[in-house]
Amino acid sequence: MRHVILDGAVCAQRETAIPLLEAKLELPAWWGRNLDALSDCLWEAGEISVRVKNHRAMLVSPFGRALWQVLADTARENPRFQAAPVRRLRLGGRRSGRFLSLAK
Repeated sequence: MRHVILDGAVCAQRETAIPLLEAKLELPAWWGRNLDALSDCLWEAGEISVRVKNHRAMLVSPFGRALWQVLADTARENPRFQAAPVRRLRLGGRRSGRFLSLAK
């Protein structure tokens, strides 16, 4: 399974999200550069686990919310695809640099 971490702050706007998605998810050159095409490509991409840091930053814009919905819907329907926000842990009162992924 391939693991991908996306930054929700970058994914909140279409102009910055599309190039990031292309690179991180290794989308084919022919994909339509819209959310319907992304959904189709995620079904064909094999086993991928996507974790989104700064998840809340993604949800402040209509595009970010729509993108999150595509990721969540695909994860719910496709057993070879996972998507979840990343949470930071606090250990001993100090912020840890490690991430804890909350899977389904």
